[in-house]
Amino acid sequence: MALGIFARRLAMAVTLAAAFAGPTVAHAVVIDPWVHDHSDAGVPPRPSGYTELVQTFGQPCSDRANNSRSWWPSQSARNVAGYVYYHPYIARDVGYNIRNHVAHDHNDGAVDYLVGAYNCRTIRGSTSWSVHAFGAAIDTNSARNPLGQSFWNGKGADGYDYGRYLPNVWRGPFPGHGFFWGINWDSRPDPMHFQYVTDY
Repeated sequence: MALGIFARRLAMAVTLAAAFAGPTVAHAVVIDPWVHDHSDAGVPPRPSGYTELVQTFGQPCSDRANNSRSWWPSQSARNVAGYVYYHPYIARDVGYNIRNHVAHDHNDGAVDYLVGAYNCRTIRGSTSWSVHAFGAAIDTNSARNPLGQSFWNGKGADGYDYGRYLPNVWRGPFPGHGFFWGINWDSRPDPMHFQYVTDY
């Protein structure tokens, strides 16, 4: 009788411990053995123009546009981690290649708030859909790199200046991961913005 009660209490304690440990385990980034995946699955073909954007990602604000996610440091505020949501087409590139690249380099401190991706909205001051509405764009370190700024402020959440480390991870050349950098727009540079389409 006493042994049965002990067994039930032990089982309950293990269950509670697992419940509290679960989120920590789920947010862990596996580093070893880790290598870049530069196959078409890891870095799939990047569309060009609105027609190819729709053919690749589907309609804006669809259920699939935010159907993948990964855990990022300083996502919602400095040193406050959280999930970033995006389209499954770029899931392996963002969640495996890029996130693990930063973690493998021990450069989580390079990430600063806000980091965001899917957002069902139009381009500011326009009636055209934002690439964010397709889950095909990521903004990072946006507090330090606002829309209209013509340079990249490379300071991370830890205050260290990482230079262009993060832009070089997101885009080319190698080991960039195929994203177009919004700082290259002549009319209104957007240094926080990295999108998986060109000519739009």
